[in-house]
Amino acid sequence: MNMLQQVRRLLFPRVLCLSCDEPRQIDPGAALCDRCLVELESLRIGDSVCPHCLSPRGRDGACAYCAGGGMRSLQASFAPYQYHGVVQRLIVTLKFQGVHQALDPLLPELLRCLRGESFDMIVPVPLHKARMRERGFNQAALLAQQVQKVSGFPLADALIRVKKTKRQSTLPHEQRAENLKDAMQVVLPVKGKSILLVDDVRTTGSTARACADALLAAGAQGVSLLTIAIAHHSNASPMEKSPSREESSSKT
Repeated sequence: MNMLQQVRRLLFPRVLCLSCDEPRQIDPGAALCDRCLVELESLRIGDSVCPHCLSPRGRDGACAYCAGGGMRSLQASFAPYQYHGVVQRLIVTLKFQGVHQALDPLLPELLRCLRGESFDMIVPVPLHKARMRERGFNQAALLAQQVQKVSGFPLADALIRVKKTKRQSTLPHEQRAENLKDAMQVVLPVKGKSILLVDDVRTTGSTARACADALLAAGAQGVSLLTIAIAHHSNASPMEKSPSREESSSKT
């Protein structure tokens, strides 16, 4: 390697795109290659969704998710992306490999979802202490901290998970609610508060509903949900049937 090549490598180091692992010349402040940036843009949740839950509506305009009780106990759902492709890969990288930079490309749109909204308290979905020891951090708490920095809404760890449940991804949809029964406990005053519950992905919504039920039982005025992405069944099923190496040992 000649001197010019050494200087070029020092000034313009080769890095990997956080989504596809393709080598690229680093761009200041960028975490994704151009191709993945285009794909990220294509995965934004559009206007042709249910305004209440952000799920796709049928041809007749009806929302099967809401009709099936998916938003029970939740006032509203906020999310910028579909859980697929580059979004899915970034969340897996964040959640199971601990690469916090994977959140960077997703944050701007996540925060934009809350423009004009106001809440008394931000509450992250908790991990059980055993799962926390395994993973080393709670991705929902990390997200909640970023939301608090920009929004100024008070952040409180008002929920704890008192039961070590089975991994939700290993269970059929109809068993997930039962798996979470009595798993959440409110440990801070929430009476009369409008709460923004924060998590990484909404799949069936069982975890969010369990958290909302506990908060409402403790006197919360209302609970809304903010996630990076929403997984529709067609997108969630392959992930659940064939988890990655990291997920097979860690997924909740």
